[in-house]
Amino acid sequence: MTPLFILLTLFLIFQMTPLPDFLISVLSPEAKVAGLASLPAPRVVAAPWPGDVWYSVAPYAYPVRMSLIRWTAYGLFFFGLLQTLRTRRRIETAVLAILFTAAFDSLYGIMETYSRHHHVWWYLHATEKSVHGTYINRNHFAGLMEMGMIMAAAYAGAYAADLARRRSSRRRPDLRERILTFFSGDGIFTRRFLIIFMGAVMGVGLILSASRGGIMAGAGGLFILGTLLFLRREQRRKGKIILAIFLIVAFYSLPAGIDYVLDRFMVMEQGYEGRMLASQKTLDIYKDYRRSGVGVGNFPYAFPKYQDERQKMTSYEHGHNDWAQFLAEAGVAGMVVAAAAGTWFVFVYLRRWRRRRSTFAVCLGAGGIASLAAILIHSIADFNLHLPANFLLLAATLAIGTAALHLDRLSTHQDVLLLPGTSLPLRGAGAVPLALLLGLILWNGQWVIRHYLAEIYCPTVPNMTLNLDWRPPPADIARAMSFDGGNAEYAFRMAMELTEIRNKEATRNGSATPAWAASHGPIIAALERSVRLNPFNAEAHKCLGWEYTYLNSDPDYGRIWLPAADLSMERATYMGGDWVMNPWLHIDLGNYWVMRSKAYGFDPPKQEDYWFRAMRHYHKALTLTGNKKILKDITGFIRGFYPEKAAPGAPPLF
Repeated sequence: MTPLFILLTLFLIFQMTPLPDFLISVLSPEAKVAGLASLPAPRVVAAPWPGDVWYSVAPYAYPVRMSLIRWTAYGLFFFGLLQTLRTRRRIETAVLAILFTAAFDSLYGIMETYSRHHHVWWYLHATEKSVHGTYINRNHFAGLMEMGMIMAAAYAGAYAADLARRRSSRRRPDLRERILTFFSGDGIFTRRFLIIFMGAVMGVGLILSASRGGIMAGAGGLFILGTLLFLRREQRRKGKIILAIFLIVAFYSLPAGIDYVLDRFMVMEQGYEGRMLASQKTLDIYKDYRRSGVGVGNFPYAFPKYQDERQKMTSYEHGHNDWAQFLAEAGVAGMVVAAAAGTWFVFVYLRRWRRRRSTFAVCLGAGGIASLAAILIHSIADFNLHLPANFLLLAATLAIGTAALHLDRLSTHQDVLLLPGTSLPLRGAGAVPLALLLGLILWNGQWVIRHYLAEIYCPTVPNMTLNLDWRPPPADIARAMSFDGGNAEYAFRMAMELTEIRNKEATRNGSATPAWAASHGPIIAALERSVRLNPFNAEAHKCLGWEYTYLNSDPDYGRIWLPAADLSMERATYMGGDWVMNPWLHIDLGNYWVMRSKAYGFDPPKQEDYWFRAMRHYHKALTLTGNKKILKDITGFIRGFYPEKAAPGAPPLF
């Protein structure tokens, strides 16, 4: 796993690193366009070709930084757990911890669903028919179930060796002895039955989650597990364990509510079309950022520009296809790095697995690679790898499988982990990688603390179970910005709060006050900071354009501020695309160009162009909503500038 961890870490650092203008133009021309859109509009108007600015290939660096923090945590967890699992006893403890956790989550979810309580702890869940355990999203719950079920099957198979040794070491027990051993809880029979039963409980939870992708991924993972064991002559009888889990799952699932699950599969084509459409639009991002990607973590900020009209009024945080999303975020370079290093890991892992003869090592090793296969299959239609809980569980299963494959018996009583190690002298060149690793840990650690403190004052991470204040006062937002200045959302929230306070004051006292005149500077500064950090935010560009128009008393208004407002609105149009998830932004843009065509001088060619832009945005808004009230509002606004166009008897505007 070391090449994968190091190479992806270096790639994420590369995506955040500012590079000279000429190099960005070669690596990612679209990133250059986004970088230019991040510059303050008045500066660009004054000097259209700034040549002293460096850009990163990720137009918004903050999500890449958060991705690097998560990736470092996953890597340290994997390597730390691997070094901890140095004996068979420790490996079995880790396996049982996963099995008991997953089985509890399944039982808890079944209880909440079929008791009609429908809670995730204290949070009332909206879904009533499917099991989701302690997860908000049933598809992520299905990811836990599929990995847990595969681990249960692999661990039960590993116990078969103990059964065989027990049978060969003494006489065959009679029926009385078997019954006493089973109910006493002291025998291997009881533990094996308990493991199979927990696997069956997870299988029931998986099916009742009604996650179509999860069910298919779980079946695919068990198929791969069974295939790997079948390839080993001495392990072919382990298929009975997988069959037993299937039969128990079917026995309990059929009367519990399988009809809803079957109904979900009956409408699978409809859901598949929606996810395929999102995946196709995700690949459109890749086409624009082909070489080095838009930036890992930047999908939710870049996607609105590409979203299809058939997905109107829908917000996408993920592409529902981790393969397509990673290709869009990392480009060809990142995908080659991940695919090459990941293939190397699987090759080394399976080569070690082929050499082992121990049933314990063979079964748990097969379980690790089968869990990886299940998640990769599920990732075709979902985003389990973006959920830290499931990514950490995947890292744990791979660490368990790796540890089992390197477990050797040194004596008759103890198994120990024999991993190839690397010795580095603390003096000279050996201190360099140690210093780099410690530097990475400290860098990530301080950003984790600063991010946590910032979120206390101004939460921006979506959270459905904590009662957080999503409308903090400007003083709290300023504290958040002091802790984590790279998050563009803080600056945008600051601008929105200042704007609301200013507008309330203007409603009471009018706009011809010193407070109104003094309000523009702080709002413009906050908005310019927001777009400098995140040029994808079309709403921020639009608000910034309107704010520039309020500086009409400045002597440079016609030379600087009005052209800057036009440029901001053009940036908003470019970054927003069709804006299918918020059509009201089209109305704001249409209103601006109507005002622009009439309010500041008479220039027939430009006036016609501005009017055409306004009509295009209005048409888009009406197409997306079909709301008659919106049509009335648009007509009323136009009447204020063109009474003749909106007068009774005039030709219809739309």
